[in-house]
Amino acid sequence: MRRLSWRVVASVVTGLALTLEALPWLLSRLQVRRQRRPRRDVLFFPSQVTCTEALLQPPGAAPAGPSVDCLCSLPHSESSLSRLLRALLAARVSLELCLFAFSNPQLGRAVRLLHQRGVRVRVVTDCDYMALNGSQIGLLRKAEYQSHRWMFWSKYSGAA
Repeated sequence: MRRLSWRVVASVVTGLALTLEALPWLLSRLQVRRQRRPRRDVLFFPSQVTCTEALLQPPGAAPAGPSVDCLCSLPHSESSLSRLLRALLAARVSLELCLFAFSNPQLGRAVRLLHQRGVRVRVVTDCDYMALNGSQIGLLRKAEYQSHRWMFWSKYSGAA
């Protein structure tokens, strides 16, 4: 039997080492591509009024699903609002919202829950509608002073 030369052995070892170095990078790139598929859902508003309490539980509370303990008289079925909340609550790193008027309390609760989980939230809204009765921006600004993960941008209206 003939002995392998040291050059062949060194080439094989170098190739194997380079492959093992590149493999995690390649797998992470493939995983990132899989995660970045855009959502394509059509939601119609105003939606049917339904109970969203099960979705808006704080971290560590009941699982997100229809709650048998909820005694409200609202239907516990799927609606456009519950689908929107479920999509927003799936955010893990950051959330960017652009709203003309941010007045939905359930949406405000969902954004605050994400903030509690450590998700970076950016809200873009019209400055004239930030001061409306029922605007959720004030509640979000109160939470802003407890953490620096919030970013607010206002579109100023008026003649240029």
